[in-house]
Amino acid sequence: MEEAHGAQKPTGEFEKQYDRQIRLWGLAAQQRMCNAKVLVVGIRGLAAEICKNLVLAGIGKVALMDNEIVQEEDLGCQFFLLDEHVGKLSRADASQPLLQELNPLASVCVEPGGAGDLSEERVKDFDVVCVTGLSWSTQLRLDELCRR
Repeated sequence: MEEAHGAQKPTGEFEKQYDRQIRLWGLAAQQRMCNAKVLVVGIRGLAAEICKNLVLAGIGKVALMDNEIVQEEDLGCQFFLLDEHVGKLSRADASQPLLQELNPLASVCVEPGGAGDLSEERVKDFDVVCVTGLSWSTQLRLDELCRR
């Protein structure tokens, strides 16, 4: 998108990529989505589906945080992981390239560390923090961090 007199003016590529969404909820809503930043913690089966939907919908930045190394059992529930990732890459590092391919206008990046590394400083730049597969006590701790 190009900047025009303080307002976002969609480019042809933007309009082509998000045509259906713009017709559904309007240009202003799509532009807000494109400016949104979401952190997803724990990139297993459910989170992979969430990330796919966020990227395809046009969320501007999707950050993946999961430093767990891909295990063979991950292959059955997370469709962005491949056999060659087992024992070599973190789930976040392995998932990032295939997620990025879904939408070149979105930014898909890896946030280093894991859920235990989250602090108020690390979550403050995100509009939404989505966690899956974490204990209830960890979820409560993260909820408190995000509400500060």
